[in-house]
Amino acid sequence: MGTLRQDLRFALRMMGKNLGFTTAAVLCLMLGIGATTGIFTVVNAVLLQPLPYTHPEQLIRVYTEFPTFPNGGLHRFWISGPEIIDLKRDTHSWATLDAWGTTGANLAGKTQPVRVNAAYLSGGLLETLAVAPVQGRLIAASDDIPGAPVVADISYGTWQSVFGSDPNVVGRETRLDGLKCTIIGVMPKGFQFPPGEQDPAQVWTAMQLDPAKPGGRGSHNFYMLGRLKPDVTPAQAQGELASLVQSYGENHAPHTHSFDPKIHTIVSFPLQGEVVSSVRPALLMLLGAVAFVLLIASVNVANLLLARAEARRREIAIRGAMGASLSRLARQFVTEGILLALCGGLLGVALSFAGVRLVQLTNAGGIPRADEIAMDWRVLVFTLLTSVVTGILFGLAPIAPLIISGISESLKDTAGSTTAAAGAQFFRRALVVGELAMALVLLIGCGLMLRAFWKLQEVHTGLQPDNVITMRVSLPSGTYTDAPKITDFWTRLDARLMNIPGAHSAALVSGLAPLRPPNMNDTDIEGFVMTKDGPIQNVDFYQAVSKDYFATMGIRLMDGRLFDERDGPDAPPVVIVNKAMAQTFWPNQNPIGRRVKTGGAKDWCTIVGVVDDVKNAGLDRPAGTELYLPYRQPQGQGNTDMYVVMRAQGGDPRALTGAVRQQMNEIDSSLPLADVRLMDDVLSRAQARPRFLTLLLTLFSVVALAIATVGIYGVVSYSVERRTKEFGLRMVLGAQTGDVLGLVMKQGAGMIVIGVGLGLLLALFITRLMASLLFGVTPTDVATFASVSALLFGVALAACYIPARRATKVDPMQTLRYE
Repeated sequence: MGTLRQDLRFALRMMGKNLGFTTAAVLCLMLGIGATTGIFTVVNAVLLQPLPYTHPEQLIRVYTEFPTFPNGGLHRFWISGPEIIDLKRDTHSWATLDAWGTTGANLAGKTQPVRVNAAYLSGGLLETLAVAPVQGRLIAASDDIPGAPVVADISYGTWQSVFGSDPNVVGRETRLDGLKCTIIGVMPKGFQFPPGEQDPAQVWTAMQLDPAKPGGRGSHNFYMLGRLKPDVTPAQAQGELASLVQSYGENHAPHTHSFDPKIHTIVSFPLQGEVVSSVRPALLMLLGAVAFVLLIASVNVANLLLARAEARRREIAIRGAMGASLSRLARQFVTEGILLALCGGLLGVALSFAGVRLVQLTNAGGIPRADEIAMDWRVLVFTLLTSVVTGILFGLAPIAPLIISGISESLKDTAGSTTAAAGAQFFRRALVVGELAMALVLLIGCGLMLRAFWKLQEVHTGLQPDNVITMRVSLPSGTYTDAPKITDFWTRLDARLMNIPGAHSAALVSGLAPLRPPNMNDTDIEGFVMTKDGPIQNVDFYQAVSKDYFATMGIRLMDGRLFDERDGPDAPPVVIVNKAMAQTFWPNQNPIGRRVKTGGAKDWCTIVGVVDDVKNAGLDRPAGTELYLPYRQPQGQGNTDMYVVMRAQGGDPRALTGAVRQQMNEIDSSLPLADVRLMDDVLSRAQARPRFLTLLLTLFSVVALAIATVGIYGVVSYSVERRTKEFGLRMVLGAQTGDVLGLVMKQGAGMIVIGVGLGLLLALFITRLMASLLFGVTPTDVATFASVSALLFGVALAACYIPARRATKVDPMQTLRYE
């Protein structure tokens, strides 16, 4: 213990004596440890921590799948009402098996109606999670009986914002989607179900699925969650589901929509894995990136310690002569390294706390479970261990040359010598080579992400979003109960929108690009003959629109005509298809005049136009087949949820919002106007995650490049300083300025070439792990590899040039005078 105290006092004294060195080392470590701690905090909360439910490992998501569907099949698909009833009746692996669906709903608040995200769930689902409300009770099985009074649990945030934290909110009567509803409970602060949603549910109410009228087997609208029995594993439960599918397939009647082991299967996955599956590769990539930053920072500090050890060679030699062993010296250097690392770690925690807080407040990239991100004891232990291990590793760096040469070699006076410290110089250069290699890997990864993000910006969306504003209007199902009443409201609103001052055009549409759930509706195609491996009679997207939708959104007409006044409710039914649908079902043919029949309809609809493709499934995915229906005609009626889209004549389109709200109030004052957003913002939100990843990776890469550049500059500069007399003698003997410059640059270029070569080899393997995060770029893109390598080579060479230039300014006469 006394030796440890002695080492600590000596280390503190050396740190205070060399404030410049200490500051540089601590700042370097602060960047590395801070970045690593920040990303680990996110990874810990999102990927490692269990979901905040009782025994979350028993919770399993259940999906249907259609593996033979075109374009790779439909995976992790919804479940229909009859299928829910079948599974609840026939499975035995589950303690509970529940279903839910999410949608928007109008909620009558304390002062005015608001639009909320609502989850309609079977009665036992919240009880399955075993999370107690802060007030009232949970929805129970008795609330899920068809015809039972409508009740709801509300989120803590909804209780505060909509009901003003009313202490008597439990038992309060309100209206949910036009139906009389009683609030029975307030959920805890931070509670989410379904978990990980970017727009979490704010209200939970009973589904009340009627076993006598569960809907069609092909109407897939629900999700399922099961809790396994304590003695059942996920693999056993999946095996039971597979056996059921086999049994259903053997017994189903021909031409019916039933489970089948080849075309309609059931799959299950642990809930936690499903919540974070979309973000796991990205977070692991960022964790790997910051690990590289930490390594580069540690290598740089090791180089600083090596340089300082060179200045302390005589001290080391004297201590060795007095009996200090190599292990004793190593303990001293490690103590100094750990102290430096702990100082850097302490500052790094403060830096990472600010960064994590920013990520949490903005939830950039739509990270699931962002509300749960916090620095707990695991993060602090991780930071402490990282600091200690880092300190030990770079603290031992000055010992490496002593192992090669021995302590006794340090007794030699090396003044004017370039060979006595050859071991240390070789080790320092090797460290710089490693820095450059790791920096190149990060830079190449950054370059690939930048190129992918740039290509995402160049994607043809099919829309012209400039000066367009969108807003959502939802009609309560309890008030608007039939198609004529619904259509009448939209017709009246559509007519009023056209007369709003400042609006160039206005329209209604049932789904908003570029991210909307697919419809996957079975659709009859007149004269269609299905072939093996060919398309099936199913359309990805249905859109109910008003006649001015295409003009308002800037969607280009490719052939035929657009909807107009001729396409009224009593006119012959017509549709418009997108280019993808035309090429899928009528390749090399003109689809104008062909007929289709929408799912469940009696009449054939004539195709009157073909329009350009619009990105609906995401900017990074191909456009699906799409069918546009006039909202006033029978096949397009019945949508209680529509978006208002308006193109302003000039100025800020948001100025139109007030006029739209006024017109709505004159028709029905109980309706809220929700999701008011510029179309540019809607498209930008679809790019949030790749933008966030690209920004972070760019930041880490810039830090890594800066540290590596400083590292090679330090090595070359130190070498020049040690060889000052040598350069003077060379110039006295006739060497020219260019000769000295070339000599130093050759030394630096050798390190750069080796570092870039190793970095390229490493990047060829590592960047393959990024394939799922890239759009339009291969992980081994030659242009990116070449341009980034050239960038690093140029920056590193420039760092070598500065000390090399200084070497050419050595005064030969001054050198001779000292000799």
